[in-house]
Amino acid sequence: MWLWVYYGKVYFRPNPGETRPLVILGVFFAVQIILLNYSVQWTLAAFASVLLNVAPVFINLISHFVVPGDRLSNHRFMGLLLSFIGAAIVLLGQPDNSQAPRPFVGNILSVVTAIVIAARMVYTQQLVQRINSTKTIFWQVTFSLPVFLVCAALAEPMMVGPLTLGPILAWLYCSFFVVGIAFILWVRLLEAHAPGLLAVFVFPTPIFGVLFSALFFGEKPPSELVLGVLSVAFGVLLVTLERRNKSSVAMQPDGEQLRQAA
Repeated sequence: MWLWVYYGKVYFRPNPGETRPLVILGVFFAVQIILLNYSVQWTLAAFASVLLNVAPVFINLISHFVVPGDRLSNHRFMGLLLSFIGAAIVLLGQPDNSQAPRPFVGNILSVVTAIVIAARMVYTQQLVQRINSTKTIFWQVTFSLPVFLVCAALAEPMMVGPLTLGPILAWLYCSFFVVGIAFILWVRLLEAHAPGLLAVFVFPTPIFGVLFSALFFGEKPPSELVLGVLSVAFGVLLVTLERRNKSSVAMQPDGEQLRQAA
């Protein structure tokens, strides 16, 4: 992140009036990651991946009331309702207790995490309209680090042992790819687009979450999980198609727009 700021010639020190909103953003991020870790510890990865990716539902609901011009249409509402029903099916499902010590609590925490993600996305979209996007991500991560350190000291046992390839790859993926690349690209998109529009493009994520969970952990998806993930994915896909259609109509010449409207 620091290299990205340095080579991008971004003045990364907070200007007057920027420290408080950046600290709030860091708290949002810290709470999200803490809840995420506990949720995937207590329920199956497949269940968590589906419930976490209900965040677009909450992003669209929050944007409807907060972001000007990002209103819910009937078409979007039906798609979000379908996703919400799918999430409810997964939430009430019963994962394999051998790999999910507290499945219901883990499922609930996954939904709460999705709500926090949604609130952070909308809040970030508001901030990047007046604060450089790279600076926003840099301080979001920086202000969250002390929170992680304190929580780790209080809740995690000190682990000493050989550093193997698995943890190194996991660390590189989470730090370099997720925070260093994906976060930057996502926030750059938030500068120019409404969060409700961007959020709907994550609809394949729960499908990949279930597939990777089965691949890495040998989890056999129960029927309610399959039904729920399909409902979530198709619900968000409905919203995606509706937004694309609106965008395509907006780019047509005036006469073509009138013909399509008729």
